[in-house]
Amino acid sequence: MDKIGKRSVKGVDRLFESIKSRLKPEGPNEVVVASHRGKSAVKLAELLGKQAHITSITEFVYDDETKKEMKKLNITLVEKANLPIQDNREMRETLLMFGSEIKAALEVAIIAKNMKIVKGEFISVAGGEEGLNTALLINTEYPEKVTVSDPTKQLKIEEFLMLP
Repeated sequence: MDKIGKRSVKGVDRLFESIKSRLKPEGPNEVVVASHRGKSAVKLAELLGKQAHITSITEFVYDDETKKEMKKLNITLVEKANLPIQDNREMRETLLMFGSEIKAALEVAIIAKNMKIVKGEFISVAGGEEGLNTALLINTEYPEKVTVSDPTKQLKIEEFLMLP
């Protein structure tokens, strides 16, 4: 079977379909991706085309070739990102009970929200060694938000679109 990275085409198709099913025809559709080297974000941007705007977030630096590909696809890139969950032991350990993919998806969601890249509903995507396999529908605007004093926790997971 053809592979994209280590992830099978069937798995990528499932992820793509789970994301596509939640995109709004009237837009805007924001998708935030945890992507160490940027290849997953590029692949997702190629699959989604103009249906969504992709933001790729890493704690590292993308190579020049990948940056050129991202620019062509209009991907917003965030490099050398500070990881707010990784630095918060209690939150990190709690989220890791659900898997590193959930933690990564929430981490990039918080980063994108704090940088004001996203507002309202958006999709956050992450994965592991096998490739992208987690998609969450996130909302930054919800009634209970006013009761949460910590800005890193002012997100609501509206729906688990795909889990590993």
